[in-house]
Amino acid sequence: MAPRAPKTAPAPPPPGRAGFLESVWERIKAHKVVQWTLAYLAVSYTLLHAAEMLANSLSWPHAWLRVFALLLICGLPLVVTRAWYHGTYARQRFNATEVMIIALLLAVGGALVWRDTTTRHAAEEAAAEGGEGGAPVGAVPAASVAVLPFTDLSPEGNQGYFSDGVAEEILNVLAHVSGLKVASRTSAFQFRNTKLSVPEIARKLGVRNILEGSVRKAGDTVRVTAQLVDAASDRHLWSQTFDRPLTTANLFAIQDEIASDIVRELTSTLGAAAAGVGKPAQEMAGTASVDVYDLYLKGHALFLARSKGNLSEAAGVLRTAVAQDPRFARAWESLAAVLVVSKAWGLNGESDYQQAALQAADRALELDPNLSLAYAVRGAVQSNRIALGTGGSWEESLAALDEAIRRDPQNATAHLWRGGDQQTLGYLERAAADFRRCLELDPAYETCRRNLAVMELFEGRSDEALRLYEVGLAQNYVNDDVYFAPAIAARGDRIGAIGALLQQFRTQPQLLQALFRAVTDASFAAGDRQEALALVAAVKDDQEAARGALWLLKDYGGMQQFFTDNPATTWARTDPQWLKSEARKRMIIYWHLPQYWRAHGFPPQCHPLGNADFACP
Repeated sequence: MAPRAPKTAPAPPPPGRAGFLESVWERIKAHKVVQWTLAYLAVSYTLLHAAEMLANSLSWPHAWLRVFALLLICGLPLVVTRAWYHGTYARQRFNATEVMIIALLLAVGGALVWRDTTTRHAAEEAAAEGGEGGAPVGAVPAASVAVLPFTDLSPEGNQGYFSDGVAEEILNVLAHVSGLKVASRTSAFQFRNTKLSVPEIARKLGVRNILEGSVRKAGDTVRVTAQLVDAASDRHLWSQTFDRPLTTANLFAIQDEIASDIVRELTSTLGAAAAGVGKPAQEMAGTASVDVYDLYLKGHALFLARSKGNLSEAAGVLRTAVAQDPRFARAWESLAAVLVVSKAWGLNGESDYQQAALQAADRALELDPNLSLAYAVRGAVQSNRIALGTGGSWEESLAALDEAIRRDPQNATAHLWRGGDQQTLGYLERAAADFRRCLELDPAYETCRRNLAVMELFEGRSDEALRLYEVGLAQNYVNDDVYFAPAIAARGDRIGAIGALLQQFRTQPQLLQALFRAVTDASFAAGDRQEALALVAAVKDDQEAARGALWLLKDYGGMQQFFTDNPATTWARTDPQWLKSEARKRMIIYWHLPQYWRAHGFPPQCHPLGNADFACP
């Protein structure tokens, strides 16, 4: 056998930059850096999917999966470093340079993992401490109070709406005392029957003081007991029991006395800290009949606990109230509020709910021009008529809502409805300001939060949108979940995505599976889409479900039948095809937006084209 020729060293690379790059490339090839990198990526992909399957099966927290993914990402530069210095030579020892590089990469990677996990932990901890309604102890103003729902101590135990009404009336009086922060009804009443201590409730509501009490209505007498607790020291500041004959005049006298005693106690206890706190205004019952007032409280409670059945019953109860006392303004106002939302909840008992709501609101304002919610109803009627194609005016809607807020700046519903108008019109910054103000006034008003979340989602700020969505979901709020499914799937949370779809399509399992594939499976093709659209046609009577399904399947032509629903999709900048579609342009025209823009100014994302056309790229 001929002797093997001795190996010769490769020729040195030419000098200069080209020589340096050639030398680097030769080292990459000789040490198989590319092969090492591809092999590591393949192994990492397999490990990540295996971890995802385990996490889904064993219900591990999503944060663990994120940490594992970050560790795999941090491992990539370590593999490249190992290949660069060792490659095919497989040397066993690291030299000082290698150790320094790997230590630096580990430090940077560890810092990223630590920051990610601690940031998420802090956010989750803050949410657990009361979501967006909580406040750190140091930020709580001394002149602040929350009114918890009063306990019903009536013999039959069926006067919960009455005891809630007494507590709400006291809350309303306190809410209009200048310089006094008062937690909203929605926020405070969520702690009904809670096992939390007073200091814990106060911390979650961001207040210093808690008012709790009870109501006992028996025959012709009423007993109201109230006590004010300083949450910082968990001691009673004031308590009082009122035994009176049951008349509306006595009830409101008790409520006014409680409010006055609370303000007096706070100002004397806080001293200089309460210097800006005003005096409570005296409230009038509005009716001399205890029976009519009882009907009003019952109807108002049913309206607040909105459902299709509750709204139908509320309308009947409040109609009885105004029939028995036609001059009871607040009963007319509540009836107007019930009627204006009834169509959206699927009620069909009225030939024209909007006209009936407007007549009730007008009657309420005729009796008491200072009412706020009645003006808000007037505004909602106008925008609802535009949606239904039966007239309406954006100018009149916004003017009425502005007046509602002027009459009562703490009317969270008026801010919500005005924000909805601004969102539809495309003035998104104004809409966001109204939704945020609504949440400041009432941190537990989930409809405000979800409207803001949808707007953030369609603007492409998915992290903030999903944060808001998760807060609402934790409070069992379900509405428009389907629109969040793609963003949830995009961050790797397949379980969360199917959970969002389940809210809407639980009773249509085939359609549910098709839509789940549409948002999670890259192989979902045109044929799959046509099959899914055929399934949508089978549920077309369920407008809410059909609308969401058509949006996910990008059937813009089919969506035209739902122009009256969810106009927020007009501004969904996350879908370039939708932005260029004729269906979107027709939707803008349907809502009479160009006429308003030409009179009052185009939103930033739109501009006129001559005197008759427009563009909203």
